[in-house]
Amino acid sequence: MTGSVLLALGLTSTAHARRTGPPRTQAIDMVVIHSTGGPTCDAQTGRPIWVKAGTMDDNIRHIEAHPTLGIHYMIDRDGALRSSVPEDQVAHHVFSHSKRSIAIELINDGDGIDPFPDAQLAALVNLLRDIVQRRSLQRSAIVRHSDLDRATLSCD
Repeated sequence: MTGSVLLALGLTSTAHARRTGPPRTQAIDMVVIHSTGGPTCDAQTGRPIWVKAGTMDDNIRHIEAHPTLGIHYMIDRDGALRSSVPEDQVAHHVFSHSKRSIAIELINDGDGIDPFPDAQLAALVNLLRDIVQRRSLQRSAIVRHSDLDRATLSCD
């Protein structure tokens, strides 16, 4: 990403970037939107629980410390945008689709109730417009994680 694109997207050249993703072997043909909150298995009880959105810093720290997970961008509720794995590298974020997609995480509970603030949506739209233009993608190439992953929790 060029410096002018970074500045236009609200990023700086000092934005934290974890450059651990493997090089891409497939063309990017999709953008996958995620929320930071969602269902998981409670390690103590083995029962499903819903994890709240959390903060940008906590989520970035958790994802970047994970041995396999990754994302390309994260957008906070106030519209702040952070980059992580560079677009030319694979960020493992959705089974079977990561090698050909860009991952965007939104700080949100992901429960259908937690609202997406206007500033967050504006930042998402700006980022998507940039990616779609640079990657020559169609609107249909923008999908939700839930559109691709229908797996059930092992503790369900």
